[in-house]
Amino acid sequence: MKRRRLLLAGLPVLVGVLAWWGLPWCTELPAGLLVPQTPSVTYLARDGSPLRQMLARRGDRTQATLSLSEIPDDLVKATLAAEDRRFWSHGGVDLLAVARAFRDNLLSGRVVSGASTIHQQLVKVAAAAGGRRTLGVKLREALQARRLAMSWPRERILAEYLGRISYGNLLTGCATASSGYFNKPLTDLTLAEAAFLAALPQSPSRLNPFRNKEAVRPRQQHILATMNRLGWVTAERLQAALAEPQVLQRFTGGFEAPHAVGMMQKGPETASARVRTTIDAALQQQVERIISSHLSALRDRHVTQAAAVVIDNPGGDILALAGSRDFFSSDGGQINGAWVAHSPGSAIKPFTYQMAFERGFHPASILGDLPVEYPSATGTYRPENYAHRFYGPVTCREALGNSLNIATVRLLADLGGPEPLLQRLRDLGLGTLTEAPEHYGLGLTIGNAPVRLIELANAYACMARLGAWLPWRLSNDRPTPKPRQLLNKEACYLCADILSDNQARSLTFGLHSALRLPFRVAVKTGTSQSYRDNWTLGYTQRFTVAVWTGNFDNTPMQEVSGVTGAAPIWRDIFLHLHEHQAPEWYEEPEGIVRARIDPRNGRLLSSRSPAVRLSREEVFISGSLPSAAGSLDYDERGRALLPPEYDRWVRSAENRFGDLVACRAAAGAAAGWTIAHPVPGTVIQLDPDLPGGGRRLMLETRPPLPDLEWSCGSLEVRKDGGLPFVMLSPGRHEFTVRHPQTGEAQRTHVIVHADPP
Repeated sequence: MKRRRLLLAGLPVLVGVLAWWGLPWCTELPAGLLVPQTPSVTYLARDGSPLRQMLARRGDRTQATLSLSEIPDDLVKATLAAEDRRFWSHGGVDLLAVARAFRDNLLSGRVVSGASTIHQQLVKVAAAAGGRRTLGVKLREALQARRLAMSWPRERILAEYLGRISYGNLLTGCATASSGYFNKPLTDLTLAEAAFLAALPQSPSRLNPFRNKEAVRPRQQHILATMNRLGWVTAERLQAALAEPQVLQRFTGGFEAPHAVGMMQKGPETASARVRTTIDAALQQQVERIISSHLSALRDRHVTQAAAVVIDNPGGDILALAGSRDFFSSDGGQINGAWVAHSPGSAIKPFTYQMAFERGFHPASILGDLPVEYPSATGTYRPENYAHRFYGPVTCREALGNSLNIATVRLLADLGGPEPLLQRLRDLGLGTLTEAPEHYGLGLTIGNAPVRLIELANAYACMARLGAWLPWRLSNDRPTPKPRQLLNKEACYLCADILSDNQARSLTFGLHSALRLPFRVAVKTGTSQSYRDNWTLGYTQRFTVAVWTGNFDNTPMQEVSGVTGAAPIWRDIFLHLHEHQAPEWYEEPEGIVRARIDPRNGRLLSSRSPAVRLSREEVFISGSLPSAAGSLDYDERGRALLPPEYDRWVRSAENRFGDLVACRAAAGAAAGWTIAHPVPGTVIQLDPDLPGGGRRLMLETRPPLPDLEWSCGSLEVRKDGGLPFVMLSPGRHEFTVRHPQTGEAQRTHVIVHADPP
């Protein structure tokens, strides 16, 4: 009987022991608790400062789980004082707290207090279960909390709780809350701020600081008082915390460098919770300010948008990338102008000259800037200069520096047409050039093919590295690849020398344009057809800066060229870059030599040369010096003798050398002349994308002879600087040219088709 009574008395104890120690093992921990929390991806500037924190899949901002040692002790103790002061002693379910809550609720006749522990709250958060909070649900959570207490160290449980609990306003985890409410890292929290954060998880909606900060104050004070009563803070610290004014500094994840971050989101780097970019946050802000300031001044000329890229040349790092005037502007601010392709105009030209210098041309090589026509898939292609004039014999230095279209197109034709240039541009990473060479034609060298600003900037950075190619990069977490020598080093140096020569561009830009800086910079502008886009790109040994201005709806600006639209922005960015860092320029490579030349004919001058009236020093790749000047290159008056094709130009008002040049055309050259252009039967398709709609047709003979009389029954023959031309209209047109002395006449005809629909 006694044994039976003992068994009956011990049965509740046995049941209690089994329920406390055994039954929890019959439940499974929430699956979400066993999977690391997916943190919001945070993009950082190169110095580690935040640029932007993205929303996680649930639509909130979360953090990677921290260890307890990474969480300030004040926040840990404030959280325990608020939620579970017996955390270190109970077994996952606080039976004393349960009994106390039962008593209080029974006496009050309603629920006035709860007894859930941090273990139970963590289980509830990890389960993320909706629906009613039934007794069965709460019992299961209690068993899971017991199992958690028996399975995990308390330090891990507390760290997981602080990393997973909601603090309201889409802020999950204490580190995210510290940033979201105070814009500071956890380690910088004061005691008062720690207690403030600890007050929020009880009711994040009711205790929303951004709606009513004072509603949080009573609970914050209660937590501080509890910490003092438990001996966790001294009376002095308590009083200081109670007196501290609570200043909120809302941080919504940041929105710095939005276009750069948007490009990063599409890459593999988003697999990491913290992505360190190459962006220099201070420089990024300054670039955005410069763009905004200059566009305000250009508003009346219908310039609404701009984009800029700054590259740190040694590693290809993008230091700043602004894709528009303002990301939030209603006129396309979300469009990334650094990535959308636009026509670059003359900004492509340096790559034609670099390639020419690799193939034996040099800065003193003479190009004929004279009227010229080429057959194309759409009819006849006639390049024109920006100033609508002809410059006659020009050196490569003058042609590139002054951005002469005709001379550059002639140069590309001499190099074999568009195919080698197209392949070179593709090798440099211009990914938009996907058509066949015939699609672009010779106009490729003056920018008829749309390219991306960031890719063209990186091609310029390759030139800045004297031909060493690197891919541009936005991620600082990826190693810099080894540079690959893609372009000839010496040829790149020649281009840099020309593009940094303010005198070489004076014919077109003058001596005091926005391209002239107080230090040496290689720079090139570009303006597309009808002023729809303008560009300025330039580099020193350290930096490459590229700027585009225009309108995202592709409407033309009001006569805003690269030197008036993009160049002032480019200039201010470069000046800012070198405010506190001395600019660097190149040491002359060993394969470079210097010599004097005659700029009228490109001949090499020495002590044995005839006396000349013009000369300048020029740079060359060793072994590519021009022919020496001889007596046959000049007449008895010291004038440089030019080939016969320059005869009309020499006699025209466009002759910039005046009496310093003459033509070799001999007397009696009337014999053996013929019509050079247009060839009989030429079919011409008028093209609205060409200057003047492609209607201007030059009339030429070979050799060019003065005083020839051109006539046409259906079109008026006009003259421009002594050179005959007509303005075409659809139909068949016959031309007659007659020599006034001999009476000899020749005829030709063309067929003109109207503008395509």
